[in-house]
Amino acid sequence: MESLHPNIQKFVDNYENEAKRKGYIRKKIGKYELIFLEKVWGPLFDYDFEHLHIEHPFMDAKGGQRFIDFLYKCGSIRIAIEIDGFTTHARNISPKEFDDHLERQNDLMENGWYLLRFSAYRVEHFSRECQDRIKKAIGFCWVQSYRNATDMQTEMWNLRLNCVMEAARNNFGKIKASQLAAQLNTSNRTIHNWMKKFVKEGYFQEIRGKKNVIGYQLNQRHER
Repeated sequence: MESLHPNIQKFVDNYENEAKRKGYIRKKIGKYELIFLEKVWGPLFDYDFEHLHIEHPFMDAKGGQRFIDFLYKCGSIRIAIEIDGFTTHARNISPKEFDDHLERQNDLMENGWYLLRFSAYRVEHFSRECQDRIKKAIGFCWVQSYRNATDMQTEMWNLRLNCVMEAARNNFGKIKASQLAAQLNTSNRTIHNWMKKFVKEGYFQEIRGKKNVIGYQLNQRHER
């Protein structure tokens, strides 16, 4: 292989120095991992390796330590990338080794990681197709991450609504922001912001004084 791009060389040197310092089993980057960095990842991300990790460790279901060739870790996105050499993964392995190889993949999936596997041949000769696959994987994981965050936010608002409605029902359908703030250990301002949402959604009506909102009335259809 010709000399590496300076950013790749720096990335590899950092890993190999760390591997020696920490006593990793694998202290050198393999030929096809280097080709992956040079032909696939580097051009795809303008030789920015900020979120990419080499030989990333993870725990299997039995508590043993294993390693993945590459891990892309950005926010809640986790994409494991394996480069499979034909000899390593398809020939000259025992049934036990083959079974262990499959269990390793299962362990990755159970950890919630998206797994991409490329043959060494594809990495070397079809780098653009590998790049397209990575872009699709990142897009898919981003959408899933957004959906999960949205689902969690919806669940959080439902929990807040149930707490507020239950407090109002225990007080003849009426509740003040100060009462809720004390019960839920938060500020009056936070409660007023919640209640604006719940009023807009039709769960409550404002009880107004001469100048300001002094409380909230649970709408009749939501009373038990």
